[in-house]
Amino acid sequence: MLKWIRKYSRSWFIALAIGAIAIVFIFWGVGGLRSPRLQEVASVNGTPILMTAYIKQYQDTVRQYQEFSKGELNEEMIKAMRLKEQALNRLVDETLLLQAAERLGIRVSDAELQEQIRHYPYFQENGQFNERRYQMILARSHLSPADFESQERHRLLLQKIIQTITSFAKVSDAELKEMFRMARETVEVRYLVVTPERFLAAQHPSDAEIAKYYQEHQDQFRTPERARVKYLLFRTSDFQQKAQPTSAEVTDYIKDHPEEFTRAQVIRVRELLLKVPPKSTAAEKRQIENQAQALLRQARMGADFVPLAQKFSQDQATKDKGGDLGEVKRGQHPPEWDKVAFSLKKDEVGLAVTSQGFHLLKLEEIKKSENLPETEARSLASQHLLADKSRRLAQEAAQKARGEMLNTPVAEVAKKSGVQVRETPLISSVEPLPELGPQPNFNQVAMTLKPQEISKVVELSLGFAVLQGVEHQEAQVPPLEKCKDQVRQAVSQQQARNQASREAAKLLERLRKGEPLTKVAAQAGLPLQDSAPFTRFQGFLQQPQAEVLTSAAFQLSSQDPYPPQPLFFQNKYYLLAFKARKAPNPEEFKKERDKLQAA
Repeated sequence: MLKWIRKYSRSWFIALAIGAIAIVFIFWGVGGLRSPRLQEVASVNGTPILMTAYIKQYQDTVRQYQEFSKGELNEEMIKAMRLKEQALNRLVDETLLLQAAERLGIRVSDAELQEQIRHYPYFQENGQFNERRYQMILARSHLSPADFESQERHRLLLQKIIQTITSFAKVSDAELKEMFRMARETVEVRYLVVTPERFLAAQHPSDAEIAKYYQEHQDQFRTPERARVKYLLFRTSDFQQKAQPTSAEVTDYIKDHPEEFTRAQVIRVRELLLKVPPKSTAAEKRQIENQAQALLRQARMGADFVPLAQKFSQDQATKDKGGDLGEVKRGQHPPEWDKVAFSLKKDEVGLAVTSQGFHLLKLEEIKKSENLPETEARSLASQHLLADKSRRLAQEAAQKARGEMLNTPVAEVAKKSGVQVRETPLISSVEPLPELGPQPNFNQVAMTLKPQEISKVVELSLGFAVLQGVEHQEAQVPPLEKCKDQVRQAVSQQQARNQASREAAKLLERLRKGEPLTKVAAQAGLPLQDSAPFTRFQGFLQQPQAEVLTSAAFQLSSQDPYPPQPLFFQNKYYLLAFKARKAPNPEEFKKERDKLQAA
């Protein structure tokens, strides 16, 4: 059994177990704004997830999807795909695992870390670790050895704790059957939603109610710490003309880094296809896209890809084979399909979007590789060299300017450096910058500067900056007169929420006394909606974080079709009504059990 657990540590069984742990240990909440540098977006067993970490994870998540969509990702798509929730869920998952490592006393020793790094092929020459090559590759990636080793230690610790947890699992045949049922069983509910917005316009709080709310909730109106700075910006793009690589440099780079100029030629891949009909509306496309994102999350969390493809794929030719496409060569599929499929690592899952629909792709094996054509290799090498040298020149210029700013007015340094002096408005630690967008490093440094103080060189996504403090404001609670409208709105929202709660309770009482659901919905003026079947793992409306609704739905039955009270989720009250439940096919369990027992 231990052998099976290790081998199938990414299976639906382990994914369900880890999901259950997450449900137990997550405590959602947002911390106060006394110091935005310590502002919490969530707390996991008392361990805060800070806004700065969340912003970085969110930016990384957006960047990944931008690559998949060829830069066509927009705000509507970000919202539809719930990228903010995805970013937060990843941080919560990591925090849970790190807490488990702490409880179990699991560590990554220096020897383990060094051994792992020494075995990476790209740090080796002639099969042996090469210190010079190690330093050179890290420098090209703008990473210090300390930063890289810290990241690698973190990754190894997560890997180690997952292996440890899964190695302890012992599951009897009866337990396995029960967990299989919990993983595959589906339930379907009908539901009504009562929103506070329906009652908001009717709220007119008195001055006394406003004053009382302000006194009891002052932290809610605390303004965050803010800063205003001047800065000099050295864009990497401004140094490209000076950084053009020579033909000899390109040749040497290709010779020194042969592994960077090969690509997969033939792969074996599995596909789960969700088709988008030609005349689909925008809403229908979003619904299909949401389903694709939910399935992608399941696969990346460890759900077995084969049964997912067998159940959900709309490619009739491959779904019974678990989506197995066999050997695939470049050019057999649309370019956007190839871009995702041929960029995956073994066992990695990605999402490609074509005119046909949404393609979940899992790379099983790289069968053949080939050297890039010389023209393509030289072009790629030139891009690498140009980017590295441009960034290095920009950093050197920023370092030189900083040294001069310590004793010379910033305007003179700017003129000498050929850049302009820029100044921010008052910004918090999490606000995007005018013209530059989100720059967490910039904001964090700006919060630390006193007036006239010069910062160290700050690395940004588009270059480097040197900051000079202008103004700093501590977090504070404004007097009621200055935030009265904001307080009035908060009181109105609270009163509307209370009224929505009372209305939802009245409707549920009518349902539990036997009034028909359709009659109650019609008289309340609420649309009666259908969830469609979902599993515990998928969650209500394909929302894994909606545990309060998912858990309640699975407790309903034809004998007890309504929960005891309305369910509150994301500022709405839900009234669920049981519709149907479907147990997994016993033959499916038999096939799964036989496969696992034989492993």
